[in-house]
Amino acid sequence: MHELAYNVLREKVQELCQSASKVLGGEGTSCDAGAGASGDAEIAPLNLVFVGQYSAGKSSLIKMLTGIEDIRIGAGVTTDRVTRYRYKSLNIWDTPGILAGQCERHDKTALEAIASADLLVYVITNELFDDVVGAAFRDLCFKQGRAKEMMIVVNKSESDAADREIKLAAIAQVVEPLIPEDFPIVFTDAQSYFDGLDEDDEHERRELIELSNRAGFAQAIDTFVAERGLYGRLTTPLSQLQAALEMKLDTLVVSDPAQEGLSSLLKQTRRAYQSSQHELASKFDAALDAMSAAIIEQGNRLADTLDADQDEFNKAQEAAADQCRKLCKEVQARIQADVVQSQSDLEEAREQIVNSPLATKVRQALDGNGARGIGDMSHSGPNEFAHAGGPVKLNAALGKGAIETTQKGLSWLATGAVGDATKAGLGSVSGSTLHTAVKEIGGFFGYKFRAWEAVKIADRIGKGAKFLGPALSVIGVGLQFYDDYQQSEHAKKLLETKRKIRSEFREYASTVRKGFEEEMTPLFQNAFEIPITEINVLLDAIRSASEATSSEIDGLKQYMRIARALREEVEGTC
Repeated sequence: MHELAYNVLREKVQELCQSASKVLGGEGTSCDAGAGASGDAEIAPLNLVFVGQYSAGKSSLIKMLTGIEDIRIGAGVTTDRVTRYRYKSLNIWDTPGILAGQCERHDKTALEAIASADLLVYVITNELFDDVVGAAFRDLCFKQGRAKEMMIVVNKSESDAADREIKLAAIAQVVEPLIPEDFPIVFTDAQSYFDGLDEDDEHERRELIELSNRAGFAQAIDTFVAERGLYGRLTTPLSQLQAALEMKLDTLVVSDPAQEGLSSLLKQTRRAYQSSQHELASKFDAALDAMSAAIIEQGNRLADTLDADQDEFNKAQEAAADQCRKLCKEVQARIQADVVQSQSDLEEAREQIVNSPLATKVRQALDGNGARGIGDMSHSGPNEFAHAGGPVKLNAALGKGAIETTQKGLSWLATGAVGDATKAGLGSVSGSTLHTAVKEIGGFFGYKFRAWEAVKIADRIGKGAKFLGPALSVIGVGLQFYDDYQQSEHAKKLLETKRKIRSEFREYASTVRKGFEEEMTPLFQNAFEIPITEINVLLDAIRSASEATSSEIDGLKQYMRIARALREEVEGTC
């Protein structure tokens, strides 16, 4: 059975946190902001709330997804109250269904569950939305603003032969002015799954389980979790664990004051990189979100002009294309300014670290002129040379390997790695200083970073004219309909055309966004990921230069390797 990726990874993180607490003595190992020192608290679970149509099979879908035997399903069985099920890393809430004349809106307890939801699973049958269920959906989607947290599940999909496109066209009428593609939509058949479990013939069993599309349902949830950034609930405790392991290890293996100081400088620098990377990534995502929303809104406005004449529509279409180009250029300028500011701030932070009193004392120690200064740390701060016991002679404190490691670390800090790394990603940058690299980023954006040209917007949006022709030919002032059938067909055609326009604009927004992301990936890699990796290598070298060995040290190193690998696995799933 396909297991949810979030469950698998969460269990790995949880087990690692609990296991590491043995070597850390319960310090700094919590897997939750509310955990105690023992580190045995669980990572906050995800909340999935099942809502929607009466007797659509919400309970059956939950049982299919989780395998919880206590869930009652079958003909005539309905949920009359909110029920919470705990399944590994998930809290799953089953709520009473919406039914015309009986339960036409969610009650207080259902609304409380909905308010806590990370994902709302709106369940309907193959008969799709009726007026009451559709109204309840629109209330959640638009009045309560939960559209981005909603998934639509069409259960009992094997009960009719209507194809997917026909069903999507019917769903489009309810989600207007959004389109079905704005939601994860899964077609399932829970009854086929349970029939498969009861089937003795292995071939029939596999076929029925495949028809149920349980795997597709689970995959859709995994994709949702990744797209909404919910894996941050796993990377946060891993970051905390890595920091605790590092601190513990360094108290055991880094005893020389000079190397301890260098280690502190490198960690400060790494934090500066990580903070800068996080801040820039947040601004980058916000800029792209705003651009995508604005482009989509252009599509919505254009779709709303379909009842105008052909000339007016053509003008609106041209104006929308121009506005989309303008939006792309504006977001490019915004990102450019953010990158330049980010690198400038990072340069300043690095200079402060390199020129700090602590850095001066480490350099003096390495030169053999600062023995007295090493022992006197009264003005260096609580984390700088915290274990220095007194004046230390360089030759007595540092062996040959330690001297080489310290020299290498100081050299890395002094050479301006931000400039070198950024320069590697820009190609045309000349010069060796950070200032030059920051200045030349503008050239990188101006000459290369033209993501909107990945798709010729005029051509893409121009497709509208091709499929709009038949629709526009029946639109006009004073048009007389001969019968209700023609009027109904006209309304369907109009809705279909609006959906196509909106879909084209969404596709364009998505394509342009991917273009920006592809161009920014090497910049993030060169400006942040590579320097952070180099710092980690230097820190490992400092630890390796120590001759201290013990089973405790080996255990800490092993846990650090596991934590790094697990974090890479989690981030690779996002």
